[in-house]
Amino acid sequence: MDKPVKDCSHIYSDGRNVPVLFETDSDKIDGRNLIAVTALETGVVILMDIVMSTHFHTVATGTDRCRARFTDEIKRKLALRVSRLGIKLGVDGELHVRKDDIKTENELKTKIMYDYRNAIAAGYEMMPWHYPGGPGDIFFSNHSDRIMKGRLISELPVLDRRKMFHTRVELPGDWRYSENGVIIPDCYIDWRRLEKLFRSPKAAIAFMYQNKEKEAAEDAACAREFVQKLTEKDLRHIAKDYCQELFGKEYISMTTREEKITLAQRMWSKRCTYSVSALSRVTRVDKEMLEAILLPPQ
Repeated sequence: MDKPVKDCSHIYSDGRNVPVLFETDSDKIDGRNLIAVTALETGVVILMDIVMSTHFHTVATGTDRCRARFTDEIKRKLALRVSRLGIKLGVDGELHVRKDDIKTENELKTKIMYDYRNAIAAGYEMMPWHYPGGPGDIFFSNHSDRIMKGRLISELPVLDRRKMFHTRVELPGDWRYSENGVIIPDCYIDWRRLEKLFRSPKAAIAFMYQNKEKEAAEDAACAREFVQKLTEKDLRHIAKDYCQELFGKEYISMTTREEKITLAQRMWSKRCTYSVSALSRVTRVDKEMLEAILLPPQ
């Protein structure tokens, strides 16, 4: 029987309109520390987290109010990071973070492993526990040994602590950090619940394997939640901006046929919920031609 779950959410950001958010290993460490600290500040507990170059994924547990607070707060902090680094966002110029509530234990297991595997699905060539933006060997490992190899955050001078972890909130006295400055995930990830949920290493390994169809379905589900409905008026404004950016021309009517096709391809790659028909009307490229170029054969 697939037991119901009422206290967990998959909380993640949309990486499609962000050129880069956490570029280096150091950036990814900052991202993971941000997740740990924000979870503490908002009263949620993390079950899984991973930071990719353009986005993040977490599975968090807590009251619905706390999970909503975590979603809003991490969005606010990431927006500040985007502003501080001068990162130019895509279509609508906004950073999107979403909270999808999880309904059952099987869904919870699937989301946890989807997050854990995200790096290798994206092309990372080593096992997921080696990925620097993830929680390492968090499943059925020697947690106390890894924790004790770290340094106590409480032993850092206050100013150093605030600078390293970007918070004035008092962090738990038993939290530790590693040599590279990342909060050791065993300190803030509820690995006891993870191990109780999966029950055995054998079951965890079974869930760790996901076929391409299942992985693609998870990708599509996440992407679908960020879809925004744009009017043709909105599309015309976007097309005009791209026209100026790509070709230095103020109006679509000034572009060549090849430039119109390039414009349509650029807009489709960033697309929200608009049809090929709408794109055809905005870019003035024949609909049948766009369908042949943009839509893969079934």
